Amino acid sequence: YYGSTSSAQPKAEHSLIGKLDKIIEELGLLEKVKDKHVLVKIHLGQNIGFTNIHPFITGYIVRKIKKAGGKPFLVDIFEQIEKAPLRGYTLETIGCPIYPVAGPKDQYYVEKEVNFKGLKVIQMGGLCKDADILLDLSHVKGHNTAGFGAALKNLALGCYTQKTRWGLHGTMQYDKYWFPEKCSDIKKTVDKFIKACPYGCIKYQDDKLRVEFNLCNQCMRCVKVDDEGCLKIQRSNFEAFFEGMAITTEFVLEHFDEDSRFFINIGLDITEYCDCWGFTTGNILPDIGILGSKDILAIDKATLDLLKDKPLIEENVSMSLEINNDPRLHPFARIHGPWKDPYLQIYYGKKYGLGNPDYELVEVLPPGERKSLSLPEPSFPEPLELDL
Repeated sequence: YYGSTSSAQPKAEHSLIGKLDKIIEELGLLEKVKDKHVLVKIHLGQNIGFTNIHPFITGYIVRKIKKAGGKPFLVDIFEQIEKAPLRGYTLETIGCPIYPVAGPKDQYYVEKEVNFKGLKVIQMGGLCKDADILLDLSHVKGHNTAGFGAALKNLALGCYTQKTRWGLHGTMQYDKYWFPEKCSDIKKTVDKFIKACPYGCIKYQDDKLRVEFNLCNQCMRCVKVDDEGCLKIQRSNFEAFFEGMAITTEFVLEHFDEDSRFFINIGLDITEYCDCWGFTTGNILPDIGILGSKDILAIDKATLDLLKDKPLIEENVSMSLEINNDPRLHPFARIHGPWKDPYLQIYYGKKYGLGNPDYELVEVLPPGERKSLSLPEPSFPEPLELDL
C-alpha cells in the first residue's frame, strides 16, 4: 500500500497522515495488537541529525496501537537512546517506553551461530524475542555501505548488539584483496594507492594495507595505478555485507509469525547517508510518501522502484562525493557505487527466504488528475514589484 505526497484536496483526510491511517487500516495492524506487546523498531538518529522519522508520525502510530488495546514499545541500539529526547523522542511525545534493544549494557541478547566470513555468532537484542508483534518503522535514506536503508537494514543492524554490527561490517574484510608478495616496492606502491583514492579509503599501518570498503565508491583509480596486481577491488568484499544483512534479518523474522510482521517505510527527507552518521544534509531525492506491507522484500523493492526514475538532486549531494552519471544505475548507486546497488538487499533477501519481492502497488487515496475547470481563462494580476 502506498500513499504518495500528492493529494486530491488540501484537507486532513487527504494528507500524509490521512494516507497513513488508510495504510494502517489496509494492513490490518490494529486488529492484531489487542493485549499484545508490539515492538516498534525505529531509528532514533543521533548527534545533530534531525531527518529521522518525525516523532509526531511515530507517536501517532503508537497512540493508535494503544487505543486498539496494544502494548507498544520502541527499540533502537543502546547508543541512540540517551540523546533521543533531543530529537523529540520522549515518553510524553511518543506515548510509550523507549528501550535499548539489547538492554542498557548491550548484554541482553539471543545468540545464533552463523560462521559467515569471520562472523561466527550473531547477538540479537533480547527485546525482539519478548514481543508478540513486530512493527518495522523505517526512514528511507541512502547508505554508504548498503546503498540505501529502509525496512531490511532497520532490522539487520538495528536489532543487534554493537559487537555484531561491527562484526557484520568486518565481513567485508574477509576475502583477501591485498597481495604484498607481488609488490617490488611496497612503500612506493602503497603511496600510489593512497594518492589515487579520492575518499581516503586506503590505509597502511603496521605493515598492513586496509581498504575501508564502507567508504569506497569503486572508482578503480587504485587498481589503475597498480602495475603489479598487488590489489584487487572485487564484488565479493562489498556483497559480504549485503548477504550478512540477510542472515541477521532472517534471525529477527524467525521470532515473529508471518501474520505478526508489519512494515512501514517513510519516504520523506531522503538524505545521502544513514541517520546513524548524526548529521543532516539536503535531500538528494524527492519525497515519495509512505508505504506499508506485510512483506519486507516487497516494501523495500517497491520503495526502490518508486525512486529509481526520480531525478537526483545533485546540488544537495556533498561536493566531496563523486556522482556517477551512468543512466543504468539507481540514484543511490550513482553516489555509493555500482557494487553497492541497493537491489542487492532484495537479491540476498530472496536467497534467504525473507519474503517475496513481487508486489502489486495499491495507492491509497490517489490524487487523481488536476481538474480542467469549464471556466474562462484566468486573468491574474501582474507580479508585485516591491522596492526593498
